Amino acid sequence: MSRTRPLLLALLLAVVPTSGCVVADGGGSAGSVATAPSPGTPPDDAPGGPAEDRMARALFDRVNAEREARGLQPVAWDDALAEIAADWSRSMAETGVLEHQDMRSLLDRDDLEGFAGIGENVFTASGPLPAGHAHVGWMRSDGHRVNVLNPGWDRLGVGVFCAPDGSTWATQQFGRTVDADRPQVSDETPPTEPIARPEEDGPSCG
Repeated sequence: MSRTRPLLLALLLAVVPTSGCVVADGGGSAGSVATAPSPGTPPDDAPGGPAEDRMARALFDRVNAEREARGLQPVAWDDALAEIAADWSRSMAETGVLEHQDMRSLLDRDDLEGFAGIGENVFTASGPLPAGHAHVGWMRSDGHRVNVLNPGWDRLGVGVFCAPDGSTWATQQFGRTVDADRPQVSDETPPTEPIARPEEDGPSCG
């Protein structure tokens, strides 16, 4: 019997101009100034709903539980980041390769013109592991924890893909909007403990 094997990667990219705002270079009229998008609504976690939505919501809620426990401001759900995260999880499943996107090119997208920085955590497992397993794995990994507990992020979108072969793929797309009232994005590694949500439970693809 094969064992379920989880893998994870983290990447942080902060592009924060000193002016505090971004001049849009696409997706708008010349000279237009990018503004932060309005926060979205995280997916429903009602029992019986799509597993991918319930897992995305669980991973989102656990991030904010960790941030609250350490005195950090919560991140708001962002629909554009969530769509990018979901597309990337599906793309990784199709190629079978756990890897990061080209983060700089993401910031050039029209739907992210209101962002000044982004970060990414990705995860895969060969079987239907619960959302809590991915969360704890991220929290026990320095690079991933930098994103989860980064004081500079103010937005998050999560996308999960349950592949036909039974594998699980997840992406957390963190963001900093151009008008975020937050400290600068940090590359300092916070301590592992305490983990506010150490339970490796929750919804899964199975």
